[in-house]
Formats: sequence, C-alpha cells, structure tokens
Amino acid sequence: MTMKVIVILGLPLSGKTTHAKILVDELNIPLVETGTFVYKAVADRGLEPIPENVVKVAGECKAISDSCFTEMALEYAQEHYKDNEAIFMSGVKAQSEVDHLVNSLGKNNVFLVSFHASAETRHGRLLNKDRKEESTKAGAKGVEDVAMANDKSRFDLRDNKELSYGLGRLMALADFVVNTEDILWPHHNFDITLKDFKRIVNEIIRY
Repeated sequence: MTMKVIVILGLPLSGKTTHAKILVDELNIPLVETGTFVYKAVADRGLEPIPENVVKVAGECKAISDSCFTEMALEYAQEHYKDNEAIFMSGVKAQSEVDHLVNSLGKNNVFLVSFHASAETRHGRLLNKDRKEESTKAGAKGVEDVAMANDKSRFDLRDNKELSYGLGRLMALADFVVNTEDILWPHHNFDITLKDFKRIVNEIIRY
C-alpha cells in the first residue's frame, strides 16, 4: 500500500497545523512538519532560532537541494509511519518539493490542501493568549513566534520569504481550499473550518 500524503499549505498562522493536529488521533493520520528539520539545521549550526537565522539556514540548505527538507520529512515518514494509510505534511513551499513527493509516491497519492487567512488576522493570532502560552513551550518555534509578535516587520519577512519559494503558486493551484478568516469578511469560525477540513480529508482517504 502506497502512503497518501496530504500536504497542508498556508502562510504562518493560517491554521493548517492547528486543524491537522486535531485530526491526528481522531483519524490516525500522523503529522510530519518539514520545519522540524529546518530548526534542527539551525540548532546544528549553533544559531538562535530567530526569523533571520531560520531564513538564512533554510536558504543555505535549499541551495544544495531545493527539496531537501521535504526529502528528509518523507524519509522520516516512510520509516516511522510505513503502516499508516496517510500522513499530513506541513511546511512544503516549493514546486520542487511537490515534484519530489509525486515522483516518490505517484500523482494519485499526493494532495494539496491550502489554508487562507488575511495577514492582519494571522498576525493577530500571535497575540492570542492561548498561542502565547503554547509558544513558551514550543522551543525554537516559540522563540520565532515571540520575535514576530513583537515586530510585525519580522512577520512580514517570514511571509515574503515563504512566498519567494513559490508557496503562493502552490496555494493557488491546490486541490482543496479551507478559508480560516475569522475577523474580516467572510467570517468563519473554527468549528466550521474544522468540519470543512475533516470532510476534505475523508474524501482524500476514500479516493
């Protein structure tokens, strides 16, 4: 049985991993984040995980292989979750990464789900009490969250860098879209978007 990979796309704080984590146990679909391997590369160089260093190290690694972190993530998934029917993968940003997944698993086993919310809404989520509490426990990712919350220009830097990899194109051409906007029109709340996402995932599993 070939594993299905559900690639969850979206700019920071769009809600992709928050939604996926809820379905991990319910649907027995593990979540593999390419960012885990990015932060490991930053730590291996003895650097603090602030946005500037994350961008720098990611660029260095992608200069060697544009899909390097996705390659690592897929290898990890195939080793640890080989008996699972599907996995969620978060952190994919470039066409080369999708190409690697398709070449490894086949086009019919790779699905792109894009999460969308405005920049204002996404930055505001960094200031939410629950997010702040989670960030203090999140290690490297938490350090980056605090930096972006305190300085909007750092948040913009992260957005622009991810878009420069080609993320916007992948989001535009995704197989499915989830709208997580909850401040500006059109208003969606979490219960609705989680239900939408679960419906999409079940459709993919039945495919």
